[in-house]
Formats: sequence, structure tokens, C-alpha cells
Amino acid sequence: MLRNRTTVKQKPGLFLQPYVVAQLSGTLIVQVVEGSDVTATEYALTSWLAVQRRATPSQLAYELGVAPTTLSAMIDRLVQKDQIRRVPHPDDGRSYLLELTPQGRATNIRNSRRLERVIAELREQLDADPEEILEAMRRLEAALRRVLQ
Repeated sequence: MLRNRTTVKQKPGLFLQPYVVAQLSGTLIVQVVEGSDVTATEYALTSWLAVQRRATPSQLAYELGVAPTTLSAMIDRLVQKDQIRRVPHPDDGRSYLLELTPQGRATNIRNSRRLERVIAELREQLDADPEEILEAMRRLEAALRRVLQ
């Protein structure tokens, strides 16, 4: 005899939920940067440089959670697009720093203005305090970094 089973829909767990959020966020960022000189991933890098001003490739790899080889190719593309430039490291002759070019700053400002509009719309859709959500995400990031060490 077959029983009538009700299907219990499970919610995504600790790893699947961040994956889903990353995919949806990525789709929004792709829309934001569409038609600009950078991809969504490149926009993340240039945005980080816009805040920090300068960084070594190692710092960027760590902060963005990107493999150094992936980052190296991205840096080369952004240099070719005149979005960032390499400048000598003042304390380490073997290394260099990355910074935005004037064109890179202009691209980043345009994309950031577009993103601000999307964020305003997103905030209207949230049923929680955005800062509480960010704090939870920061705690998850810190825990992931500790596990990966």
C-alpha cells in the first residue's frame, strides 16, 4: 500500500545558501556593469582598489578570495584595458602595487552609481536590517578563512 507522502521542502544549508546568494548577486552585478569596460569580477577588483587606493597582488588575492593565477590574468586584462596600472613598490623592489588609472576611476564611479540604484531597490525588498545581514556574512567569511588556513 502506497502512503500519501507530503514532500517537505528543505531550505538551502550553510554552503548552498551562500552559493545561491553569490549566483544571484553575480547576476545583478553583471547587469550593473553591462556595457562598461569591465566584467563583474573585474569590477570587484577595481572597487576594492578604489577603496584601498593601492594594493599588492598578494593582498588582492587574499582580500577577494581569488587564486593568484586567476588574479594574475585579471590584472593583465585590466592593465591592457587601461583600468589599472602597476607602480613600483616603495619598500620591495621585487614587488609592485596596483592602482586605478584615471580611466579606471571613471569606469568605477559610473558602475558604482549604477550599483547604488540597485542597492537602494534591494534594501526596499529586505525584511531585515542590512547591517545585521552584512555582519552575519562577515562572521561567515571569517570562519571560512579560519577553516581554510
